[in-house]
Amino acid sequence: MKIVHDGKKEYLASEMAQLYQDLPNEWLLLEILKTNEQGRAEKLKLLKHAKDKDELYDYLMDETEDWSFDNNYIFVYSDPEKECEL
Repeated sequence: MKIVHDGKKEYLASEMAQLYQDLPNEWLLLEILKTNEQGRAEKLKLLKHAKDKDELYDYLMDETEDWSFDNNYIFVYSDPEKECEL
């Protein structure tokens, strides 16, 4: 994990399982920054997390200045009892 200039944290896909443990039972809004040849996420930025998924929608539409259809976003529920697959 590293913190980028906007204060958001970037993660490698291999670090997502730990994030599930750190933020259990929360919705995560992630921006996919890099994918591999098969189209699977390799690098992601955690934009926001919350218990209520609607908070993430509100954040994405109201507070993200650089929102674009060119960016790839995913919503993930961090269930620590299930395997993390992106």
